[in-house]
Amino acid sequence: MPHIIIEHSKAFDDSSMINIGSQIQKIMANIAHGNFDADQCKIRAISYQQFKVGLEKHNTNFIHISIKILAGRALEIRQQLAQKTFDLVEDFYRNQDNLNLRCDISIDIVEMDRDCYKKITIK
Repeated sequence: MPHIIIEHSKAFDDSSMINIGSQIQKIMANIAHGNFDADQCKIRAISYQQFKVGLEKHNTNFIHISIKILAGRALEIRQQLAQKTFDLVEDFYRNQDNLNLRCDISIDIVEMDRDCYKKITIK
């Protein structure tokens, strides 16, 4: 726990998205009073070959990041995580040389119910 799920259009390779996930992991570790356990992060990237964003006339890319965390953290902590993640992804996209298309970027911080989430680590 937490889960970082990066869904993206085919224009991006999974390795660069996993790298973004690792940077988000570092952001989480550096948020004061966030109490995020970076060692427990699960990062995954899912590329979509077929998708549609907006009107058909748009040639579009997208990056959507869901960060699932256990419920109970203050709104300010969740907002800080969302904003820092958003800034990271926006900066990533603006530095792409070959991507001069529209890109929709979205971030969703999802609180998971502590009473219903179950996890075990088996060694």
